[in-house]
Amino acid sequence: MTSKEKRIQGLMKLRKMRIWMIFAYAVIVIAALFFVSLFTSQKNETVMKEKVSSMTSSLNVQLRMNLENYLSRMESVATLAFSIEDAYTYDATTTTLEEYDKLTLEKNLSDELFKLCLMENFVDYGIIYRDNSKLGKISNGTLELFGNDMFIDLKAMISRQRTHDGWFAGYKNNYERVYYVKQIHDNAILVMSFYTTELEDIFDNPETLNDMIIRLTDKNYKIIYSSEGDELGYPLPDDISEIAQENTAGAVLDENNLTTVNICNGGWKIICSIPTAVILQEEEQTQASARIVTVIAAFLAIVAGSAFSFMLSDPISMIAMNLDDDKKEEKGGNNLL
Repeated sequence: MTSKEKRIQGLMKLRKMRIWMIFAYAVIVIAALFFVSLFTSQKNETVMKEKVSSMTSSLNVQLRMNLENYLSRMESVATLAFSIEDAYTYDATTTTLEEYDKLTLEKNLSDELFKLCLMENFVDYGIIYRDNSKLGKISNGTLELFGNDMFIDLKAMISRQRTHDGWFAGYKNNYERVYYVKQIHDNAILVMSFYTTELEDIFDNPETLNDMIIRLTDKNYKIIYSSEGDELGYPLPDDISEIAQENTAGAVLDENNLTTVNICNGGWKIICSIPTAVILQEEEQTQASARIVTVIAAFLAIVAGSAFSFMLSDPISMIAMNLDDDKKEEKGGNNLL
């Protein structure tokens, strides 16, 4: 093999080596950037899920406290009825008063109860007796809803035996009102109610979690309040209902939703849910940006690596060519001699 052929063969090997070096460099750069981007995205996704879970759990606890404080305040207003003279002792079913005295006393009691009703936006605020006679403000809607068994049905709503009172919603599947009852004596029950729409101020949804749905359910997991607005009285969606029944507190993240659950003193549950896709939407945008940056970085790295490879290999080619030229000149000089 002549020196020229060897030189050509050496240059060909050098070119192939340069191509393989560029290819290997490109693979290493792309693989490194890919794994770094994948690790960063997964870590960011995990952190985001934990952050949103913590935020919604804290919000759920705050909503539970708001609800319990609101109901406690309503109970305090109810106890003011006992400050009215004769309200605690009067019994319309066994009174021995003359008709005139009875009417006068009941009118005074009704007037005082009506004044207390005006303190809050109550629909009902009055006393129901065993014979279904009433004092104070009892709305026509409540009278029509309960009918002739009002005293018996209201007494059945007493769920806390220690304090002889209780909260109830969904009577005859009507979830427009929330009722509070408290037994005054064997033949009298204090009842007050408000519209479930009053709960909107309690379950105010922060702007940072606009996509979160807030629901309040009774013990049967029927919706007393929903930020969606059109779910009143309906059962929870199946996927959320299963989580709500299995948990009394905490957060659960699945393929569909991030769901947080908290139980109130009366057995009602506050359930907040955010679609998982919404949580990951920002992460997907971050991943898309990261992919674009990765592609650009890989392209620039490959271009820079190629340029560096050419800069490194070109001097070697020039040296080989110069050596060959020197040999030719030496041969030419020898011929002249």
